[in-house]
Amino acid sequence: MTSLQVYRGGHPTGQPSRRERDFLMLNIYVLAQHGYIDRAGVLVEALYLMGDRSADLLLSRALVRFLAGEWRATLACLEELDRADPIERFGNYRLSERQRTRRYLKARCLYELKEKAGVRDALESYLRHGTEGNEEPE
Repeated sequence: MTSLQVYRGGHPTGQPSRRERDFLMLNIYVLAQHGYIDRAGVLVEALYLMGDRSADLLLSRALVRFLAGEWRATLACLEELDRADPIERFGNYRLSERQRTRRYLKARCLYELKEKAGVRDALESYLRHGTEGNEEPE
């Protein structure tokens, strides 16, 4: 048993428990909200390197990169998130707040990178699903 496992109560998988993960995710958002982007980034990357590929963590990763002004890295995180948790659906629907955030991040990054065609498409998609249809659960 390693010293890390002893410290963590002997957790055999090396992964944080649900409670520990939730605590770390809360810390990431609090740190980011208070402007400690580098510290939040360290926690996000640690969870990512430990194998967490949940939609929550991938969105957190994109948000931290966005707040750091890393536009291309944010887009790469959003692409990974889109593969893990696609938001495209058919028919009329209303985007959840998380989905709207994802679309906003993409549009803003494309704008900052001066990719006009991509910005136009991202904004159109962002606005198209904002008011009609049923609210999707998160």
